[in-house]
Formats: sequence, C-alpha cells, structure tokens
Amino acid sequence: MVWNQEEMRSLQASVVSYPLQSENVSETTDLYFISILRSTRKGLVRRRYSYGSASYDFGRKSLWFCLQVGLYILCVYYKSLAQPERILNHCVRENSVEEDLIELVVKSVLAQVSNTPEKVGEYSVGLESRVQDLMNLINLKPSCDDVQILGLYRMGGIGKTTLAKAFYNKIIAEFEHRVFISNVRENSSDQDGLVNLQKSFIKALLHSVPEIEDANGGIDKIRTSVHAKKILVVLDDVDNVDQLNALVGEKSWYGEGTVIVITTRDEEILSRLSVNQKYEEKKEPTESLIELSKKIVKITGLLPLAIEVFGSHLYDKKEHEWLTELEKLKSTQPGDLQALLALSFKSLGDEEKTVFLDIACLFLKMEIKKEEVIDVLKGCGFKAEAALNVLRQKSLVKFLVDETIWMHEQIRDMGMQIDLKEHHGDLETRGRLWDRGEIMNVLNYMKGSSSIQGIVLDFKKKLARDPSAEEIAFRNLHDKPGIRSVFSYLKNKFVKFPAEEKPKSSEITTHVEPFVPMKKLRLLQINHVELEGDLKLLPSELKWIQWRGCPLKDVPPVFLARQLAVLDLADSGIRRVQSLHRKEMDGNLKVVNLRGCHSLEAIPDLSNHKSLEKLILERCMLLVKVPRSVGNLSKLLQLDFSYCSNLTEFLVDVSGLKSLEKLFLSGCSNLSVLPENIGDMPCLKELLLGDTAIKNLPVGVGTLPDTRSSTRTRSEKFEQKSKPKSIQELPLCIGMLASLEELNLTATALKNLPSSIGKLKNLQKLYLMHCASFSKLPDTINELKSLKKLFINGSAVEELPLNPGSLPSLTDFSAGGCKHLKQVPSSIGGLNSLLDLELDWTTIETLPKEIGDLHFIRKLVLRNCKSLKVLPESLGDMDTLHSLCLEGSNIEKLPESFGKLENLVLLRMNNCKKIKRLPESFGDLKSLHHLFMQETLVVELPESFGNLSKLVTLKMLKKPLFRSCESGKIPDVLGKLSSLKILKLGNNYFHSLPSSLEGLLNLRELSLYDCRELKCLPPLPCNLEQLNLANCFSLESISDLSKLKILHELNLTNCKKVDDIPGLEHLKALKRLYMSGCKSKCSSEVKKRLSKASLKMMVNLSLPGNRIPVWFSQGPLRYTTQPNRELRGVILAVVVALNHERKDDYQLPDVVEVQAQILKLDLALYTHTLHLSGVPRTSDDQLHICRYSAMHPMVAMFKDGYTIQVTKREPPVKQGVELKMHGIHLVYEGDDDFKGEESDFTETQKLTNFFSTFEEGEASSKGGSEFT
Repeated sequence: MVWNQEEMRSLQASVVSYPLQSENVSETTDLYFISILRSTRKGLVRRRYSYGSASYDFGRKSLWFCLQVGLYILCVYYKSLAQPERILNHCVRENSVEEDLIELVVKSVLAQVSNTPEKVGEYSVGLESRVQDLMNLINLKPSCDDVQILGLYRMGGIGKTTLAKAFYNKIIAEFEHRVFISNVRENSSDQDGLVNLQKSFIKALLHSVPEIEDANGGIDKIRTSVHAKKILVVLDDVDNVDQLNALVGEKSWYGEGTVIVITTRDEEILSRLSVNQKYEEKKEPTESLIELSKKIVKITGLLPLAIEVFGSHLYDKKEHEWLTELEKLKSTQPGDLQALLALSFKSLGDEEKTVFLDIACLFLKMEIKKEEVIDVLKGCGFKAEAALNVLRQKSLVKFLVDETIWMHEQIRDMGMQIDLKEHHGDLETRGRLWDRGEIMNVLNYMKGSSSIQGIVLDFKKKLARDPSAEEIAFRNLHDKPGIRSVFSYLKNKFVKFPAEEKPKSSEITTHVEPFVPMKKLRLLQINHVELEGDLKLLPSELKWIQWRGCPLKDVPPVFLARQLAVLDLADSGIRRVQSLHRKEMDGNLKVVNLRGCHSLEAIPDLSNHKSLEKLILERCMLLVKVPRSVGNLSKLLQLDFSYCSNLTEFLVDVSGLKSLEKLFLSGCSNLSVLPENIGDMPCLKELLLGDTAIKNLPVGVGTLPDTRSSTRTRSEKFEQKSKPKSIQELPLCIGMLASLEELNLTATALKNLPSSIGKLKNLQKLYLMHCASFSKLPDTINELKSLKKLFINGSAVEELPLNPGSLPSLTDFSAGGCKHLKQVPSSIGGLNSLLDLELDWTTIETLPKEIGDLHFIRKLVLRNCKSLKVLPESLGDMDTLHSLCLEGSNIEKLPESFGKLENLVLLRMNNCKKIKRLPESFGDLKSLHHLFMQETLVVELPESFGNLSKLVTLKMLKKPLFRSCESGKIPDVLGKLSSLKILKLGNNYFHSLPSSLEGLLNLRELSLYDCRELKCLPPLPCNLEQLNLANCFSLESISDLSKLKILHELNLTNCKKVDDIPGLEHLKALKRLYMSGCKSKCSSEVKKRLSKASLKMMVNLSLPGNRIPVWFSQGPLRYTTQPNRELRGVILAVVVALNHERKDDYQLPDVVEVQAQILKLDLALYTHTLHLSGVPRTSDDQLHICRYSAMHPMVAMFKDGYTIQVTKREPPVKQGVELKMHGIHLVYEGDDDFKGEESDFTETQKLTNFFSTFEEGEASSKGGSEFT
C-alpha cells in the first residue's frame, strides 16, 4: 500500500510500503510488500511481507536495512526527492537513538515535499494512457523556454476535468507555482464571478486574497503576480474567451516553462487562442482492461463520469453481481449518460434516494456546507451521516476542501429529471420546486399540493447599484440648495430616468395561504421574501425554514412551537424572538441561526428547547449580555458570539453546558471577563478569544480536560488576537491543556510565558507576533517536541534560548522585526527540521558558522539587517537553500563558498549598497533562475557569470542618484545566458550593447530605461515582447525591428535624437507605443509608418501632436442605446502639454493629471486616470490615444443615458499639466470589421488615414523648448 502525504504526516512514520521481492531493493516484480513499522516497544523494528490476508513476520532485522528500504521507497513515491543516501547519513549522524531515527528520516523527506495534488476519483479508469498522450504533447525539459498552452475539448461529462486533474498531478512536481481553477463557466456566471475567480487565481499563487474592484483591476494584479514565474495553470470548463483574458491574460506575462491547460466543450474557443496543442477525448477503450470491464466500459460509452459512478456502484460486489448489473446496463442505450447514472440511483435505499433528491434539487443551489446539510437532514429524522456516506461512496456527491457539498452537473440534472418524471412534470404534484418562475406560479395561482416536500426561493439582496436619478437630485439639493437643484429634484422625482426599473413587488411578496395545502412540506427557503398572513397556517410538518432577510421585527413563538428542527433567520432585521410559555416544552428544535441580525436586542430564552445543539449569534451588534438561561442548554454543542462587539457581560454559570464543544468569542472587543467556572465544561474542544478585551484568563482554563478525539473532529485550539491593552499574562495552568495544538497571542500586551508552556506536548503552532512587551522566551520552550511553527515577529525578544537538538519538529521560525535581537546562537544549527528561517529587520551582527548545519533549509531571509556585514563561509554548506534574501543589508561581500549553493533558485540583493563585486564561484549557481541586484555597486561581472544557464531574470537597475560614474559597455558574458527572459539594466552608464544579445532567443523583456549614454541599438532577439528605451537621450539609431513579430510594448519617451523606427509598420502585435518627447522629425517618420501599420491591436499610443481626429466628439458625450448595436469599446484622445518652467518639476514616471468619468446626471459613478506613460522633457504638445475594450469599466459601466467626460484631476498631484483638447469616440460591434468600401472605413483604418495626414513640424505648438 502507499499512504498519501496527509496520512504519512499524521502517522509520523508509522507505515511506508513498496513492492519488493527480496532484500535487493531494485527487484520489484512480485506483489510482496515490505513494511517499516515502529513498534510500541522501544527500539523494535519489524520486517514482514504480506499477500492478501496472508502475512509472515521475519522478526527483528537490521535497522539500517529497514531504513534504506523505507527511504528508497519514499524517494520513488516522491520523485522530486534527491540524494536519499545523503538524507539517511545525515539523520543517522544527528540521531543515534533507534526509536526516533525512523521518525526523523520520514520527517526529513516530507519536509521537502509540498505538492498538493488535485483529488481524482477513487475509481477512475483508463487514465494512464491518456495522461501519457498529454505528456507527449508538451515539453517539460528544463531547457524549454516557451509558454505552452494545451487545450482539452469535447462534450460535458466525458472526463475532461478528471483527465486535467490527473495530468496536473502527474507534472505538479515540476512547478513551484501552480493554480487549478475549477468550474470556470459556472462560477463566472455569478455577479462578480470573474472577479472572484481572479481572487482565487492570485490566492493560489500568493496565499493571500487581494483587493480587486473589477475584472480590469484583477487582470493587472494577475499580470504582477505571474510575472516571470514558471507556473502550472489549469482552467477547467471554459466557455468564453473573456474568461481566459481575465484569468490568463497574455503569454508574455509568464516565465519560461509555464504550462497552461484549458478544458472546454467548445473547440472554437481554442481556435481563437494561441494554443500550442489540442487534445480531444477519445472513445477507444484501453486494451489493458479485463474482459468484463471492457463490456461495462463499452456500454457506458467510455464516459468517465458514468464509469466512476457505475464503478462505485459495483465496488465491493462479487463477480456474479457484476454480471447481474451488466444485464441491467444492457437495457440502456450506449453512451446514454442519464440512463447509466439512473441505475446507480435505483440501487439506493428509500431514505438515501430522498436525501439525494433533496441535495440535487434544493441544496446545491445554496452552496451549502456539509455540516448544515447534516443538521437539516437530521431534523427530518434521517440518518444523515450514513446516507451521505453512501452517496459519497457511490460517487454521487462529493465534499470540497471547505466542506461545501458538490455534485457533477450531469448527476444534478439526473436528480432533477427524476423528480420531474415521478410527477409527470405537473407543478401541482411535484415533490420539489427550485425554479423561481415555477414557484411564483404555484404561489400566485394557489397550485400547491400535499406532494410538495421542498421549496427553495432566494431573492438575494440587491448588490451595490447605481443611485437613482431621484437620489442624485436629492443629494444635489442637499449639497447645493437653490432654484436649479429644486427644479432638478422635482423633475427626477416624477420623470423616469432611462434604464431605471423598480423591482416588481409581486415577485417578492406572497401570502401564507398558498402554503396551506402543502401538508408534507419539510424544507422551505424564502430568503428576502415578504410573507403576509397568519404564520400559524404554515405546514406543521416543516423541519427547516431558512428566511434570511426576514422583514419581521418580532418573531412569534409559533415559529418555535412546531416540529421545526432548524430555524435560520440570518441577516434579518428582527429585534426580538419571543420565547415559548414556561409550561411548553419542545424536543425538536436543534439549530437556531441568527447570524448578522444587527437589530437583535437580546438573546432569546431558549431553555425550554431541551434538544438545542447550536445557537449562532455571530455579528449581533446590539447584544450586551449573555442571559443566565443560556447556561441551562445541556445539549448545546456550539455557542457562537463572534464579533458581537457590544457584548460586555458573560457572567453565566456554564456548568450546565455539559455537552458544549465549541465556544466562539472572537471579535467581542468589549468583553473583558470569562466565566470563572469555564473549566466545568467537560467537552469543550475549541475556545476562540481573538480580538477581545480579556486581560487575564480564569484559573479554570487549566482544568479543561484533554478533549482530543480519535474521531474526525477538530483538535483543541486556543486563539487570542486581542488589542494591545488586553491579555498580559497566561495562568500557570495553561500547561494542563495537554491536547492544545495552536496558541495565537498576536498583538497582545503579553509580557512573558509561564514555564508550564513546555508541558504542551501537542502544541504545533505558537504565534507571538507584535507582542511589544514580550522580551524573553522561557527555557522550557525547548521541550515542545511537536512545535512546527514559531513566529515572534515584531516582539521585544533579546535572545533565543535554544538548546542543541531541541525543537525537533520545527520547520518555520520567524524573528523578523525583533529589533533587540543582536545575536543568533550557535545552537541554531541543531534545528534539524528547519525549512524557513526569517531574521529580517533585526540588529544581528554576525551569523554563527553552525548555520551551515541546517541541511534541509529552503529559505533564509536577512532583509534590512543593517548591522550584518559578513556572511560565514559555512553558508555554502546549506546546499538545499532555495531562496536567499539579502535586500537592504550592509553585507560587503559574498563568501567564496557561495557557489556551492547548487539548489539556489532565487537571490535578492537589491539595495545592498556596499557589495562591489561577486565571487568568481558565482557562476557555479547552476539552479539560479532569478537574480535581483538593483542599486548595488557591482559594475563588473565575473567571467563565470556566463555559466548561469538557467538564469531567467536579471535586474541590475540603478537609481539616477546611485549610478556608477564608470562608463563602458554591457559585458559579453550576458550573451551566454541562454535562458534569460527578463533583463533590466536601467540607469547604467554604458554606450553600447553586445551583438551577442541577438542570440538570446528566450528574452522577452528588455529595459534600458534612463541609460543616457547608450548611442545605438543593435539587432535584438526576435521573441522580444517589451522594449523600454525611455530617457535614452543619446540614442541615435535603432536597428530594424521588423523581426520582432510579438513585440507588444515599445517605449521611446524622450529619445530626442532618434530620427526613425525602421520596421515599425511590421509590428502586428504592438499594443502600446510611447513616443512623448521625441523630436518632430521622428514623429513625422513614425506617423508615415503608422499609416501603413495595423493599429487594430493598439491600446495606448502617445507621440508629439497638437490635434485629434475630426471624427472624435468633443466631450462630454451622452450615450444612447442603439437598436441591434452593442457597445464594444471607447476611444479617448487628448492633447496635453507640460509647463517645465514651473519650479514644481514633474517627477512622476507617468502623467496622472487627466481623468475620464462616467456620470449619471451630475454624479460620477466611475473615475479612471488615463494611462499617459512617459513624461516628456519638453513643453511641446503631446497626443495620447487610449482604447478601452468591452471588459473595461469604461465600457461595461457605460449605460443608456450616462455621460462620459474628460477632465483634469482636481486637486492635481503635480502642477504644470495643461489639457488642451480632448475627444471621445464610441466603437460598436462590427465597427472594426473591414467591409471593403471607403464609406465604411473601420476605426483602425480611420486612425491610419489620420496619421497619414500629419506633416513634419506639425507636432509642436511652442517651438520645441526642451528640458533634460
């Protein structure tokens, strides 16, 4: 057997297996297995082999032999792991105690494995050959310098997603960065769907969720996030090119070796992209399947979804049962997916069928979590866990990582069809209703019947909308009172503004009476619906009501005095929930959810509900105290007061909460005291106190029992993220929390930790970040054998009391920002499992030579260590180091042993202003991909530098005030860097480029910004995509650019000596051309070339000029919808001049003073700063043209009756910018399609003709004064 990574982590080296025949580990032909088992008896290692149920114990064998075998097995399983002998030798040298040796070996291996493969179906069939087909279509060799796009296409349900996941898992080890986005088609259809997908994309890369306002902003963030990175990207189920533009963008953004996989049902989408290879799912069965499987697979039509579901159905059945099911299968049509899936449904029990249909027809629309589904199903009297387990085993439902319930759309459709067919599609006799139109039909025309069991109706809250004309007019009346504003308000109050519609009240208001005939109604969702009438008339059989946005102020007791099990009134405006009369008892209600009820004034008395298990009051802002009645809820499992910010009193006798497992108080910022007898809750597992005002924990915390469970419940966790004035000390009894795994004390006023902290044997994570009063770690910290993460960033810790060989599990240690930390102890080298060490912004002066003993370290951060001047020679012994950050430190030189860091991929040395040279061994960094050494004193590269064959990114830019005075040229060794993709050499003093640069076929981006001595530009690599020559004042000539077929950005701002740009008219991919500040002769030649060029791709264009095309409209421009003509773009043109005679010289890289606004009446709904890149060093007029596509908010937000205007920013960021003229032009669908007649010129042709009319000298309006 082979254990997955999570199982191996949790088992801590319990079992490792691999097929073997004998003690010669290279012979693996038999089905025998050798296992390494750590016995319960100290030091005993057993060896055994087994086949089926038979096994034979060989007894004690050589520990060394067993370790060799086990390590070999791990290295085979994790193919990316290298040098197993070295790992083994190190572990044995470090630890001679047999009982810990295996554990250390496996931990060392797992520490190097961080891949998280996608989950593929347990019963997937025939994947290997198809995965191999895909492997043959791409190049994964390290020498590959291309960005490869692979398209998988065909109809839904045939297994594109499964194949993409399997392929992803196969090659994941080759990529440090990877993204898998599922269900693109479905998720992008929601409001803000694309933005949410963009957030998921960036989160997968950066492990943090970015702020994104719109899809266009998300594109910019993705471009920044993926820049120069080698990434594996999978986009599953794409059905629109816009989705790809929003999520992937351009190939040029990505690093060499990137692989992008797209699955789609529409081959046409792939045809419109630069897809390297296409793969169509094939229907030929694989020859390796046994005869019976062949027959089954053939009947299923080779549809993986059907095979997975039917295979799950056959799982654990005997061969004769397979034959019986095969006969049933033969009655279906080959490839009829719905009929095949229905066979699996028919095999379910009655209860399981009901649960399945509830999920397919009702719950899936809600994106509901597994826990919530279980609550509802239990309330209906079902054995929820058992039923869900059966459905999961049959592959009919799945649970995502966040426990959201998920079902394949084909299976969902089958469930809906079954519900329809059972009642012949008759609304009046249907079992479940989920379509809004059908539900309103039933309710409006009183078509309800006793057959209906469930209804889901959710009129979600309106998302942020544009203010109405009346609201805008009223705002103006308030801000600017007067006759005009009064007239405007009255006009807009009684005259409808175009494109404004009020919601139909009939759709969101209904009466109770239509529900009366629904005697068997169990499940009812009526979110944001106004329900009129006597609520007592609602069916008595109701087990679940979800009425979010409930308009009631008082909830009557009738809601609680029925068979209801789950009451969900979250996000409602209710003020009070009336309790049952004292004599009334209820044993049905189990869950009450009042999350987000901001107007709720008091916690209801629910003590008469003896079966209540969950009470959720999160974000009930008006709650002040917890009533005593809460202490009587003996069956309560979860009590949630999270972010009840006004809660101040929790003086309840909690001894009655005998069953409580979870108590959430995070965000109760005014809560300062916990109940003294908190230790009397025997089942408490999770206590969250983040962002509270609690200063001291009651002694009772230490009496909380060991609640660690062998079942799949969450481990005990204590979290405290309080304000600085809150908790100052922990009680000594904290050490009694034997099962505590995470202790978070971030940003508290904590002064010290009690010595008993060392008794927390299961503690894995300890966070003490930004504890400004915390100055000393106790010596007992060394006793935390399970500790994996220790973060003391920003604390006042002065020293690290580490003992040799302590903290054997520690993988991540961060002391960044500990400004009082001056010394790193030599015992740091004994942290045998350490992977990540961060010491940035500390005052350390030296590193001990023992730091070289960290043989598994992958990341070392020494950013802004101003007192650190020398690195030890032993640094070269850290041969597993992957990333080294020295930015901003005062290191004067790198050690000669530096070249021994053969696995170093990323080196950051920006702002290391005392480094003057690189060691000769630098060229031995054979794995180095990215080198950032901006603003250093390095002007000469060692001869060995040309050996960096894998270098992709080289940035040596210097700021104008930090340039070397030495003049010269770029060294020829750069021409040997065959993998180089990004080269930034801005602000350097050199006058020429080596001709060998033309051979850098992988180079995509070349920046020579502000290289003022550069005189000529030789032939450049043909695959260049971005070229920045801005402020190259001495540049006189540019070689022919016609071979740069994929160049999309060219910046020649202030290249005042350049007369012409040869080959410009052949740059078909050019999107951005910046030529502000160039002399008029060059501008004239360029315009002639532009008149012959294809400008359809152009997005931004700037060059000298004093007029705009006559077919542009002078703004403001009001938009009126045209029949059968969809708005596809907006083009803005502006003429701008800078006054350089002002003292406030314009120092920004771009001109940011011109804005475009979308107005509704007088209110600006959207403001956009025009991208006017490059600041001219002249006062001449400059023409800028900006084009916006349909996805940009300038187009997407422009609606009927709205207005676009172009203005100057007020107040300005910088003075001296003059907006001389502007124009606006709207592009409609088809406007840029050539029709062949002069009267039907496209927008591109019009621009081309416009440039052909320019004459030399026309550009300047002031005579051409220049400033450098």
